[in-house]
Amino acid sequence: MTAGANEVEVEVVDLFEQEVTLHGEQHRIPVVLLRDAATREVHVPVGSCEGLAIRIAIDGQVFPRPLTHDLALRLLEKMSAHLQRVVIDRLSPEESRALLHLETQTGSLAVESRPGDAVALALRADVPLFVTEDVLAGGGTQDTLG
Repeated sequence: MTAGANEVEVEVVDLFEQEVTLHGEQHRIPVVLLRDAATREVHVPVGSCEGLAIRIAIDGQVFPRPLTHDLALRLLEKMSAHLQRVVIDRLSPEESRALLHLETQTGSLAVESRPGDAVALALRADVPLFVTEDVLAGGGTQDTLG
């Protein structure tokens, strides 16, 4: 599926921990490193559960029973809906958001998601991951959990 006019395809390069200040306290949080073809990067802070799900997908680990994001994809499949692509379109301390672009029997639709969940789903479904130019230009924030 092709990108919108303001969207740039990125790939997940790595997941690492970064020390950040949240509400005046130091914390170590997982951060997903995304990079486009021009080697521009964006850091996407995610929650610890999403970080683990992303690490499992990056490492290609398989479990005998579906984990949460695997289950979500199975549910979509059972409802004849398919994840086509993911777009992270907001990444700020005030609001972070990704859109899951689905194809259903009745047409296309977009569902809001946290960026961390969206990345975990994109990796499992092997679908393209995009960020908007605004997100890419910002490079990510250090006090936003996606």
